[in-house]
Amino acid sequence: MDIVRRVVGEHPRGSAVRIIDQVVNQGTGAARNAIVEKATGEYLFTMDCDDVLIPECIELLYNKMQEHPVDFVAASFVRRDLEGKVYPGGCRYADTLIADGDYAVAKYRYGRGQNIFVATWNKLYRTEFLRKNEVRCIPHYLIDDPWFTYQVILRARSCRLLPDCTLFFTYNPQSVTSVKERQGYSEFLAEQYIGTQLLKSGYIHSLTGEPFYNGLMLDILKMSLYHANRVYASACISPEKKRQYLENLLSRHFSYPSHWHLDKNLMKLLPFLLFYMMPMAAKKWMVGFMVNINLKDKVKRWLHF
Repeated sequence: MDIVRRVVGEHPRGSAVRIIDQVVNQGTGAARNAIVEKATGEYLFTMDCDDVLIPECIELLYNKMQEHPVDFVAASFVRRDLEGKVYPGGCRYADTLIADGDYAVAKYRYGRGQNIFVATWNKLYRTEFLRKNEVRCIPHYLIDDPWFTYQVILRARSCRLLPDCTLFFTYNPQSVTSVKERQGYSEFLAEQYIGTQLLKSGYIHSLTGEPFYNGLMLDILKMSLYHANRVYASACISPEKKRQYLENLLSRHFSYPSHWHLDKNLMKLLPFLLFYMMPMAAKKWMVGFMVNINLKDKVKRWLHF
């Protein structure tokens, strides 16, 4: 914080900066909740400390928001390593305006299966939209993006996706996230992913009659199966905890739709529904088989991280 205060003190617009000091580090989730609750501006933007914005980032997002007011604007980004070399895994949008009313963004993401990147950063949000819909992170979670962005997508009536690359995501092999990814799921991380899946299952209860509900079910079952794969493969989880986690992830926690819609999502969903109807022992055996043939990388291609 001393460095931050020095930079602010030397900056010509330093008086416009307000620092929210939580005294002790409460994690990114608590920090993001604090800015939603205490921000005085009309818009919010977040970024990670090791990422780099292009100089025009905020101006570009703001101008697009003024051009056509929406609940949030999301721009494209590129991943690069510590030496500045481009690293696989960025996100490039086509210029897209979604402004069709109730659940417009959810229909685009889960009905049509289009990508909206899961990260909270590189998006400009209307502060009032976040507050009105009570969009918040889980304070103590290290992995807070999936739940925050899930709420945003399901509550947003409009958004703008931009092809402009406004952020360079820094891939740091020594970062907390990268180290944990290589080590495999810990009990701490597994419980957070399970908690997020349970929250998502409960959150969609009122949407069982919506035509994009098949896509919501498909997303939850895909992600649950992916996390089950990672839990099974982890050497950091005790056998008893692993059993508990697998039984949770391999159980269905959401309601079936009030009526079934025949669409392409239903065709994709059916194999997952049939799998989840199998006896628990059979499901665990199949997850173990997938781990043994290293199916994780194939499954991950379906997912939006």
